[in-house]
Amino acid sequence: MSQDIKQVRQIPQADFALRFKEAVRANQTATDLFDETLCQFLGINRTDGRCMDLIDRRGRVSAGQLAIDSGLTTGAVTAVIDRLEAAGYVQRIRDTLDRRKIWVELTDDMKAITERIFGHYRETGPMMMARFTPDQLQAIFEFLEIGSFLNIEMAAALRENFDPKATTPTARLIQARAFERAVQANRTRLAEELRRKLEG
Repeated sequence: MSQDIKQVRQIPQADFALRFKEAVRANQTATDLFDETLCQFLGINRTDGRCMDLIDRRGRVSAGQLAIDSGLTTGAVTAVIDRLEAAGYVQRIRDTLDRRKIWVELTDDMKAITERIFGHYRETGPMMMARFTPDQLQAIFEFLEIGSFLNIEMAAALRENFDPKATTPTARLIQARAFERAVQANRTRLAEELRRKLEG
């Protein structure tokens, strides 16, 4: 492992930055390919798949919380839940203490499908992690958490600068410039958030 670190340090900074950027993009593309293929396998669209992943991660979720997590409107989330329920992948459960509250969770069939598809990570995950020291794993975890934070922030900024009437490259360029200005205006806040995350 120390030999690997030494080899990384010997790579010129510009070359390492390029390789790092390309590795991240390739990883994102591969993840996107898998997500798209999984949605095709399940017969659902990408938005429904993303919402189902959010439901799975929380175990159970209210429609309101799912709207917050997904960035969708409550009306759009209701339509997503309706489609997933009709497909047999999620179910609405009434809260036992507050009968007015409705929870959404995966059905037993969907849990079984998830186990068959993702269960292999119980074997491959430890094999992948065995390659790295605890300190390196901690750095990887922090990188992933920070990357997730930045992607969520960038998505929010894009949504705020999205105009459905802008359908030409020129109009989209105007929107991209507005997005860039919004990100620059928030740079201090983002830097402070990143600093807090890095310091734990």
